[in-house]
Amino acid sequence: MGEKVLRWLENIWQTLLSVVKVILFSRWRTSLPDRFSNPEELLILANGPSLNRLIEEHPEFVTGKTLLAVNFSVLSPLYEKLKPELYLIADPLFWIVPEKRQQLFGTLAEKTTWPLHFFIPVRAQVDKEWEPILKQNPHIHIHLYNTTPVEGYKGFCHFLFDRGLGVPRPHNVLIPSIMLGLRLPFKQIYLGGADHSWLPEIRVTDDNVVLVHQKHFYDTRQSRPDKVLMENLESSRLHTILYHMHVAFKAYFIIEEYAHHIGKEVINITPGSYIDAFKRMKV
Repeated sequence: MGEKVLRWLENIWQTLLSVVKVILFSRWRTSLPDRFSNPEELLILANGPSLNRLIEEHPEFVTGKTLLAVNFSVLSPLYEKLKPELYLIADPLFWIVPEKRQQLFGTLAEKTTWPLHFFIPVRAQVDKEWEPILKQNPHIHIHLYNTTPVEGYKGFCHFLFDRGLGVPRPHNVLIPSIMLGLRLPFKQIYLGGADHSWLPEIRVTDDNVVLVHQKHFYDTRQSRPDKVLMENLESSRLHTILYHMHVAFKAYFIIEEYAHHIGKEVINITPGSYIDAFKRMKV
C-alpha cells in the first residue's frame, strides 16, 4: 500500500511539474510538413557506425523510404547521395559553440540542393545566429519543435505527445526523432545506425577525466575518446553520463508504449544495438 501511495504522489507531482514546464517552455503551435515521398515508411538514419554497413549491403531497403538524418550526418558524402527529406538536431552545443554552429549549418546550407525540412528545438530561438546561415538556401525549410521533457500520468503524457508539446526526456537526438516520426503519418518507423553501444567505450583517466569514444558512421577512422561536454561546457562526470544513459534507455520504453497506443510501429534494424525496447528486424 505504501508503494502505491508513493507512486500516486510521484505521478501527481510529475504531472503538475510537466504542466508548468509546458506553459513556460513549449511553443503552442509548431509546423509540420505534409508531403513525403513515402508517407507510410520512415527510416531514421542515426549516426552509429553500423549505418555504413546498412547502406552498403542493403541499398534496396533504404531506397524508396522517407529518410530522416540527424546531427552531423551532413559531413558525410552519403548526405548528398541519399538526399534525406527530413533533418533533426537536438544538441544545444550546435547553437552555443560557434565552431559547431558554422560546421553544421554552413555545410548544410552549402550541400543541400533538394527540398529539406530542417527541425531545430524551440530553445534554439534564444540565439538566432544560426538562422541567417540557413535562410540563404531556399531549399531548406525550418521547423521548430518542442523538447520540453514531460512525465506523470500516462494519459496526460500521451495528450501532450499527440500535440507535440513535450517529449520523453530528450537526452539524445534519437528520442525527439522518433517522436517526430510518430506525429507524422508514417506507420512504420525503422531505426538504422542506432548502435547505442557506448558502455564498453567509457574509460576514466588517471586524472579522473571521463572519456567516451562516440563512434559515428562518418568518422569511424578519425574518432577518438573525448570528454562529454555539458551545456556549461564543463566535462561530465561518470555518474552523470550513466544517469543520462539510464534516462534515454528508459525513454525508449515510454516511446514504444506510446507508439502501440496510436497504432504505429517502431522497428530497430540495427544489428548489435543496445536498445532493448523496440521490435527487432534483420534486413
